[in-house]
Amino acid sequence: MTTTQLKEVFFDWDGTIAHTEAVSIAVTRRVLSNYANEAFGKPMTDVIDGLDMRGKDFGQIGKQFQDVINAGLPKDAQITIDIEDLRINKLRPETRVAILNAHLAPGIGETLAELQDDMKLGVAIVSNSPRLRIQPLLDKHGYNERIPAPRLFSAFEDVAGKLKEDPAIYLLAAQKTGIAPAEAAAVEDSVTGMKAAVSAGIGLRVGFTGLADPAEAAALKQALLDAGAHTVIDNMRDLPKTLKRLSAPAP
Repeated sequence: MTTTQLKEVFFDWDGTIAHTEAVSIAVTRRVLSNYANEAFGKPMTDVIDGLDMRGKDFGQIGKQFQDVINAGLPKDAQITIDIEDLRINKLRPETRVAILNAHLAPGIGETLAELQDDMKLGVAIVSNSPRLRIQPLLDKHGYNERIPAPRLFSAFEDVAGKLKEDPAIYLLAAQKTGIAPAEAAAVEDSVTGMKAAVSAGIGLRVGFTGLADPAEAAALKQALLDAGAHTVIDNMRDLPKTLKRLSAPAP
């Protein structure tokens, strides 16, 4: 809990404002499976299903896939996947189409209005995701005025690939919005994101499980608390009152 007056709310994107992670993972699985079919003559579904994709960038996932494949090959037969080629020529075109079908967190519009209009807080997105997974949905749902482009921070694009749990993207967001990290709240749905917020010195850290698989929500809640969340909510409409309860009042 912060003893400093709250000025900004930094939202993660995937699994927090928008349910894009499920869409992104589905596209990632398809891209890797098609690659495996072309390279090895089989979809390698079991290997792909075993990859840890939650909260990960495609580069991290592709490296996992490569490492698992190479673990079963002799050194002279090991392969190098051109991850950037897959990202640019396969993943991005499919993502641009699929991402528009992703759902937003229920109540996010009312929550943004309350944070900005009633509580007079700034709002920004601080995510590992590239902008192509964020901007189209902001535009589609009319939130691009509430969260304009200069308030969209992508670790993949803005801090030389220093992805969460590295704190760099949070530190950049604080710098660009003109605050100390302790004057911000972070809303995160992943352990990697929560650890980044802790390392950056974000003053108030709220976990969110509202878009998680119900069967995983309880375990995720505990994992977020263990990673440094001050509290965890499962309804986005609870965020304003949670911030009021846990943050220092204005002088």
